Amino acid sequence: MHPLLNSIQAQGLSRRIFLRNLLFTAGSVTTAQLLTGCVGGNSTGTQVSESLPESPPVDGDTVETIVPSLFKEIGPLLPADENGIRLPAGFRSRVVAVSGEQPLPGSSSFAWVADPDGAATFRMPDGGWLYVANAEVRDATSGGLFDPLQPIVSRENVEASGSGLNGGVGVLRFDQDGNLIDAYQALENVTTLCSGVATPWGTWLCGEEITDGYLFECEPLGTNPGGRRLDIFGRKGHEQAAVDEANRTIYHTEDFGGSDRFYRTVFTAADWPEGGRPNLEEGILQVLVVEGGIEAARQGPAPIRWVDAINDGRPQSEVYSDETTIFSGNEGCWFLNGFVFFSNKGDNSLWAIDTIGQTVENIYSPEAMVEGSPVDENEEPLTGVDNITMTDDGDILVVEDGGFMRVMVLLPDLTTIPLLQVSDVTGESEVTGPAFSPDGKRLYVSAQRNGRNGQAGNGITYEITLPFSVNVTRPMASGA
Repeated sequence: MHPLLNSIQAQGLSRRIFLRNLLFTAGSVTTAQLLTGCVGGNSTGTQVSESLPESPPVDGDTVETIVPSLFKEIGPLLPADENGIRLPAGFRSRVVAVSGEQPLPGSSSFAWVADPDGAATFRMPDGGWLYVANAEVRDATSGGLFDPLQPIVSRENVEASGSGLNGGVGVLRFDQDGNLIDAYQALENVTTLCSGVATPWGTWLCGEEITDGYLFECEPLGTNPGGRRLDIFGRKGHEQAAVDEANRTIYHTEDFGGSDRFYRTVFTAADWPEGGRPNLEEGILQVLVVEGGIEAARQGPAPIRWVDAINDGRPQSEVYSDETTIFSGNEGCWFLNGFVFFSNKGDNSLWAIDTIGQTVENIYSPEAMVEGSPVDENEEPLTGVDNITMTDDGDILVVEDGGFMRVMVLLPDLTTIPLLQVSDVTGESEVTGPAFSPDGKRLYVSAQRNGRNGQAGNGITYEITLPFSVNVTRPMASGA
């Protein structure tokens, strides 16, 4: 079991409530320092077990107090602003890029990517930052005809259609004051890119959401637009990923066809030296097995194990093992404090893997709420659960694919609070690409099939300025 959970149980507290509080316990200064001292971002991979005493101090009057979230009192959404976004009081929006338009007219021929999807930010040495976003361009359907609302079946369809691979990765560069100063392409000649992960070594891993999709690594500075194909992650409908640096593991989700699995790629010490970057030509692809099945994980912590996947160049959908567990429509994935959080929209649930205790359990499900997980009665439950991003303090931000087109915050007690809402002008849009600026003062997000002035389009990207700053850890861009 994760040592934090051991400590909580030793104090007679509910392990399940604590897990759903996403590591938010306050109380004595020692306990608070203990927890905040081992907090890391999506890519820090801090090994908490080395810093925890066997029996932390007990303060029965305060240890169950939840650290207040900065989002807790943000208030209701107001009517739409001039950009068509509903926000709480004190929040502001601006448009930073529109698909098909030059983000910096006259200074570059680069036009912002179509169907912007998964995204991340990177620090720059001058105090500025990069916002890196995938283009989920669907190049050809199973019928060989272009349809932006349908996923392609395979790369063979693209080749047969003759349309080429038109997806890629776009980058917006901001200075330390948040001014947009550059925009360019970082990856090309790919298709249907969904999400990915910013690595601790400063690159962007992103994958194709098609039945035989590849995962790629690209440089956010745009120095290698050809990227690098990484076969060790298998051929599948790639979604988001998360890096556990200390344990030399990269977790990644699959979303294609409904019979989706949860994966990890593990590395040896020789292939991933401490403090260095891994040899991404090596690594073992593995698939999650939940003992007792997914229903066991809905009831509480269920033991898990990992089985080696067949990774011989065939799509994973052709070589699934019957014993591996299906999480239909896997989407978001984030690593924090020895836990891997992931979402699946098949049943609008969120899950947590204890990487030390090797268990998994459901932490949010609108259809079957459990102990310690109230849902705000004034808000509809999460619908179309998609990608996630997290603060270092454990707030989970979830974007909706369709549904009510919201960015929702899951607070430590799993109350859901809307952070923003955009209109769905086509009936087929989704909210994508949530990522905080490195200073924690801004949130970037896209509406994938919207355009300017509330019209239909190929995507629009917004910057939301917060009335406070959140704690986040973002890597320095590679080569910066």
